[in-house]
Amino acid sequence: MRDRGRAGMSGEGEDLGETLTRLGLRRTVPRLTILTALRDAATHLSVPRLHRLVISAYEMISVSTVYRNVTVMTARGVLHSVDHAGETLFGLAATPHHHLICRRCDVLVELPADRLGGAGAAVMESTGFAMDPVGQVLRGYCRRCRRDLLA
Repeated sequence: MRDRGRAGMSGEGEDLGETLTRLGLRRTVPRLTILTALRDAATHLSVPRLHRLVISAYEMISVSTVYRNVTVMTARGVLHSVDHAGETLFGLAATPHHHLICRRCDVLVELPADRLGGAGAAVMESTGFAMDPVGQVLRGYCRRCRRDLLA
C-alpha cells in the first residue's frame, strides 16, 4: 500500500478545488470530476471503475487521463492508494484512516486512525516494531459475513 503526503485534504470544510490549489495542483475539469466521483462514492475505486463513473459527468475523459491524474494526485497527497484483491484502489486522503477489508465479500471500510487508540503503542511495546500511524490494512470479516458464517 502507498499513502504519501499525509497533509492530504483537510476534510469536509475545504472545497475540492481549494485542496488542489493548496497542494500546488491546477484545478482542471478532469481532476475535479475525479475527486467529486470519489467523494460521492465514499469508498476506494480502481481506475477502470472510476473512469466509468467520471465519463457520465465528463464524456471526453479517457482512462489514461484518469490514470495520469490519480497518479499525480496520489504523489501530492490529495489521494492515497491501497492494493486490494489484485488491483490498486484510490481514495481521498481527507482524514487519517486505516482500511478494514472483509475476507469473504471484499468490502473495504475506512476506520478513522484515532479509533485504534493505543494499538500502535501496544505493538511497539511488545515487539519493538513501530507501525505507521495511518494506512494500515486489517483483514477479517464484516458484520454481515460474520453473521452468515455463524448461521
